[in-house]
Amino acid sequence: AGLAVVATLALAGAAAAGVTKQSTSAPDPPDLAFVDTRDGDAEIYTIRADGSGLRKLTSNRFGDYAPAWAHDGVRIAFSSNRHGNEEIYVMDADGRNVKRLTRHPGNDLSPAWSPDGRRIAFVRLTDAGPTVLVMDADGTGVRRLSPKPVRGYGSYSPDWSGAARLIAFSSAYATPENPEIYVVRPNGTGLERLTRTKGDAHTLGDDGFPAWSPDGRRIAFTSNRTQDNEIWIMRADGKGQRRLAGLRGRDDVGPTWSGDGTRIAFSSRGAGGKSLIYLVGADGKGLKRLVAGDDPDWRRPAG
Repeated sequence: AGLAVVATLALAGAAAAGVTKQSTSAPDPPDLAFVDTRDGDAEIYTIRADGSGLRKLTSNRFGDYAPAWAHDGVRIAFSSNRHGNEEIYVMDADGRNVKRLTRHPGNDLSPAWSPDGRRIAFVRLTDAGPTVLVMDADGTGVRRLSPKPVRGYGSYSPDWSGAARLIAFSSAYATPENPEIYVVRPNGTGLERLTRTKGDAHTLGDDGFPAWSPDGRRIAFTSNRTQDNEIWIMRADGKGQRRLAGLRGRDDVGPTWSGDGTRIAFSSRGAGGKSLIYLVGADGKGLKRLVAGDDPDWRRPAG
């Protein structure tokens, strides 16, 4: 999950009211991983959807971003600049056993796990432009997935469908200044464009951050076609696009589905840099603030 689409986060977090510390005896696992700067640097936390069980997983003087749950619920991939530039790492869900997966001069961002946990899609910022790549879960076998960037305009924010048949991503390679959402097979074939907003440098229309519903029938995404970034939803074939949620005067980005497909979490970024995480029903109802933070990812139940 984090350019409207992949940018190093600059958070100005603050502790959210009503969030309680995690009890050591609590049996329930966390629901979401997210990023916040409440202790200074950007770090990764987990929390339950009811606001309880806040737990800090990373702690260092560098930035940790874009947490992504593996579908087994016991691993989290993330991006970090702890070794100079942004690379992809993986750790246990309790923050232990951190392992570096990529080693490349370009920044590596936005990891996304395949449902079987064997592969990770991610974004690499290259001299030619941002590109979506896929690698094996141990960091080997890196290969390009998205089209080659054109004039610096490339591809961002990959997400796997639940059956691993398709990967959705956002790209401006064919529409400079106006990212659109595409799907492609994991082997790089079958590229198909889903959104057509006809935006450009002067007309807003960017579509990004695609997120598959657990049943693979819907894709939530971010669009600024109404002048603000808001959360939209469409069918998996790109039809039935409609606005789902948004807060006036804020940029709402990065939707992520609950494992049962009934709720969506997203980041809402204010003009002053403060970012808050909200939850909303998959029908657009029941909007509520959860916690100060950014870049949420909802843990999916195993199986």
